[in-house]
Parts: sequence; structure tokens; C-alpha cells
Amino acid sequence: NRRKELKSLSFSSITKDELVNSCKLTELEEKRSLLCGITHAAGSMTLGRGGVGLKYVTENNNVASLTARLGKELYSASAVVSISEKERLNAVNTVVSLSGEGVMELLRDAGYAVEGDQELELGHIPEMLIDSQEKSRCFLRGVFLGAGSVSDPNKGYHLELVCKYERFAAELCDLMAGLGITAKYFPRKTSFIVYIKDGEMVSDFITLIGAMNSTIAFEDARVLRSVNNYINRQQNFEDANMNKAAAAAAQQLLDIETIRVFRGLDTLPPKLREAAEIRINNPEATLAEIAEIAGISKSGFNHRLAKLSVLAQEIKDQDGGNL
Repeated sequence: NRRKELKSLSFSSITKDELVNSCKLTELEEKRSLLCGITHAAGSMTLGRGGVGLKYVTENNNVASLTARLGKELYSASAVVSISEKERLNAVNTVVSLSGEGVMELLRDAGYAVEGDQELELGHIPEMLIDSQEKSRCFLRGVFLGAGSVSDPNKGYHLELVCKYERFAAELCDLMAGLGITAKYFPRKTSFIVYIKDGEMVSDFITLIGAMNSTIAFEDARVLRSVNNYINRQQNFEDANMNKAAAAAAQQLLDIETIRVFRGLDTLPPKLREAAEIRINNPEATLAEIAEIAGISKSGFNHRLAKLSVLAQEIKDQDGGNL
């Protein structure tokens, strides 16, 4: 059942599937930016009898298929797709191995190959991959497909891009800042994590890389969470007010009892005695309710209760009246 299948998928997987399925690029340079983004995020160089190769590891079959297809189309590379299972981690990954002369060209385009005496700049993003907004979007889409994750918006707002090099993490943050996305990075074990925690920024990033259906689902969840949070705040506020009112009523009853025991209610002026009796006869009523019974305003009735409180305190101070 497709609904159950979707329910079992993570929000990240659904977003990546959408990005692959909606990837209808026609410009070769945009496809190159996309594949180079995947290469920076999920690729690693290999050496074998056939020379230099590239290996990509991903948990998403659609990402693996896209990588293999672009490697063949853009660089005439041979692509082999296999499955890697790690029982200890209970994980199943798809591995794409690219080989052939075109691999060196792909590495040069991604910024990883040495030209003459030029030093290898690990983690540098070549300008030609991001010299337009559309190519920048494609590059970021590739990075997300290769090493990105986004939390279920029903549980929280968090997007991560795992980077091998600090320089790449820093340049990614700069690239995203130029497109209106605020991101930061921090080291985690042997990697550097570019992250976004602001809900609006996460939504903007998903929109930027082209996952519109995921954006809609994300925004729906944000609205629902916002409404639920508002309801909870209102409920907490009302509960706090009820507790405060109950505590105030209990103190008022205690003050009146102090006066009754040590002085007698008949010693009170008529209006204060009336207020005391109304409170005694309506111990759980709100201030508004007992004020209505008395036929005066809330502030007027509260003023009378305050006078009773002052009188009770005077009795305690003068006579040691503690119940």
C-alpha cells in the first residue's frame, strides 16, 4: 500500500525522491553543477587497475540512479551500481562506482584534480559551478541529495549537510548566504556539519533546491505546530490563572476566618461583613461571580477583600492571631 510505504519513509527520503523525480534539467552546465554537488557530498576517489575512479555511497536508490545516469551522460563514465549491507549498523546503502577516462574530467570540474603545479584545494567550490543562481541551486540540490537530511517538521525544524572538509562547509555557508539562507557549521567527529534550525530558513532552502511538494508539506506542519503551540500556551495561561484564583480565594477565606475567630464578623462594617459572608458562602466562585452577587464591580469587591486582608494581618500582628 503506497500510503503505508510513504508513512514509513523519512521526510528526508521523500524530499530526495521528489528532487530526483522533478529533476528535468536540460542545460549541461546545470547538470554538471548538480553532479559535482553530489560528488563533493557523497563521492570519494578510488584507485584500481583501471586507474582513478569515483565511488558514491547513498541510502537512496533514486539518488544512486541519478548519479549513475549523469556520470554516463556528462563524462561517458562506466557506472556499476551495487548494494552494501552493514549488519552491525542495520543499514543498506547503494554504491555507485564510476570509472573510465571521464572520471578525471569530472574530478577537475568538481575542483579536486591537480593541473600542473597547482595545489590540490580540498573542499573548494569552483566558481564555474555556481556563477549563476540556477547553477548554484543545482549545486546545492546535489549536496543535499548526497549528504543532506531534514527532520520531520511535525517533530522539529532541523536541516543538515555533512561535509568532509571545513573549507567546503564554510564556502557552502557563504553560497547559501548569497541566496538569502542563513546557515552555520560545526565539527562532528571527522566531518563538518552545515545546519539550519530556523523553520522559515529550512523551508526557504527546500524551496530553493526545488522540492515544492515537500515545502508545502513542511509549511502545513509548521502551521499546525504553531496552532497547537498557541492552544497549549492559552491552556497553560488559563490553568495558571485558575490556580492563582484558587490560591487567592483560599487566602481570602483564611483571612475571614481569622477575623471571625479573634474579633467576630459582627464587629465589621456592614459592607465588609457582607463581602465576608458572600465569600464564605461561595468559596469556589471567581471574583467576577461574587462581585455580581454583591451587585458591585470586580474592583470594588476586590477592594473590600483587600481591606479584610489588611484587618486580618493587623490581628495577627497585634494579637498573635495564627489559626
